Amino acid sequence: MKIKIIDCDNILYQGNIVSITAPGFCGSFQVLENHAYFISILKNGIIKLEDGKNRKKIKIKSGILQIKNNSIIVIL
Repeated sequence: MKIKIIDCDNILYQGNIVSITAPGFCGSFQVLENHAYFISILKNGIIKLEDGKNRKKIKIKSGILQIKNNSIIVIL
């Protein structure tokens, strides 16, 4: 899956991943390849990314996540 995580000033992360775990408004959730179209409000917490070899954590305060056709956009 392709992912782009942006805030008002920069691109914080861009690349291909195998999974993402995010702090949704109603609870944490994980997204894997071929997930259905989905939009979620994000709350304070940590986004965890895995690309198959490495793991990355990004601390966030809030945001919006959209998944469509194996492409994820996170706006913080």
